[in-house]
Amino acid sequence: MKKEQTKKTVLSKEERQRIWQLLTPAQQAVLNEHVRYRQTSLFTNSNLLGESTDWEFVAYQLNENYDNVQGEQLFCDCGRRLKHQYMLQNQTSGKILKLGISHFADHAQIPEPIMRQLQTQIHQLNFGLDETLRRYRRGVKLNPAVKTWLLAQDTHSYSPFTREYAEVDLPLTVEDTYAIRNAFARFERQQLKAAHPVVKRTRRTKKVKQAENQAKVNLYLKAFDW
Repeated sequence: MKKEQTKKTVLSKEERQRIWQLLTPAQQAVLNEHVRYRQTSLFTNSNLLGESTDWEFVAYQLNENYDNVQGEQLFCDCGRRLKHQYMLQNQTSGKILKLGISHFADHAQIPEPIMRQLQTQIHQLNFGLDETLRRYRRGVKLNPAVKTWLLAQDTHSYSPFTREYAEVDLPLTVEDTYAIRNAFARFERQQLKAAHPVVKRTRRTKKVKQAENQAKVNLYLKAFDW
């Protein structure tokens, strides 16, 4: 089965918002929860801030009303409205900062190399979201039989939120889709084999074959009274 190809492009803000509005509330909720998980994991698992600063990452918040200015908003300590808010705490003074990623260097004096690494990692996370939206726009999803089978399996061997994506019909990653289709194909072959077991043939010796052939010849001769 041929692996799907993807073109690594970033959606414009307008296109991203247009596709987002096509999602169901359940799909939006799953995507938002996955964004929170990935952003938090980026800091807690990688320890990107390291020991070069007194600031420690303590929390991440996603502004779900960023495109709807009427709802409750999140802000940087400088007053700028944010979609992604990161909370840092000073390990010496206990002071907490609420910042956008572009203001880490301004308010917390995070070294420039760390800032570049952070921005690269976050860009990769954003690209992952765009890839999901692009695949959704193309109508990519598991067929019902594969979806039913997958939801009955242990999905820990796949990417985080694979089960949640499948439950609300969001497209999975290209890698997981490829792996799941192969696993389902193996399952189908096993089911077919179980339903139609192969009958094991009895091995015949050369002597037995010769006797069978002679019997056929004798029967033929007898039929014509030779």
